[in-house]
Amino acid sequence: MKGLKKLKKLYDKIFSLDLMKKIMKVPLFSKLLSYEVLSYLFFGVMTTLVNFVVFYVFDRILGSRELFDFNLFNYEFKVTLEDVSTFIAWIFAVLFAYVTNKLWVFESKSTKPSVILREIAAFFGARIISFILFESIGFMLLRNIFLNIGGSETASKWAAKILAAVIVVIFNYIASKLVVFRNKKKNTEVNSDES
Repeated sequence: MKGLKKLKKLYDKIFSLDLMKKIMKVPLFSKLLSYEVLSYLFFGVMTTLVNFVVFYVFDRILGSRELFDFNLFNYEFKVTLEDVSTFIAWIFAVLFAYVTNKLWVFESKSTKPSVILREIAAFFGARIISFILFESIGFMLLRNIFLNIGGSETASKWAAKILAAVIVVIFNYIASKLVVFRNKKKNTEVNSDES
């Protein structure tokens, strides 16, 4: 917690400089460079690192043997043990992301059980959507595209993983901001009223 307070102070100090004040007068920059967006990106990078490290560990343990294949829209998909490693990495990353997003990015401090349950359900629901669309199907599609254009297995796997991660970060920020933690101020007030 101390480190995060220092990070917030550093942000406030940097953005109190005259040059930064001028930049922040531009509406687009004031949104893109807000503490919320920058802290989301920071924890997004940390979440991605958690995802990649866990993926790497389980990929090394499980390998990449093909489990089965199927056709969808006249395109052949191969489901491998890499996809299992992707799922395990996703679980670890989502747990890490929920805690950091709740406490430090969107600052939803409510401890009211109904609020926490709603947040968890919405958070995991959004993450399930992004997992299915981008980390699972997107990863398989991108990996196969990179393989088909002549990439090596390792390069194709990691290029697909990185591109899918960028898409996931953008989707998850929008979902967290507009759906999961949209009532953070109201929830904090309700929680303090109960004290």
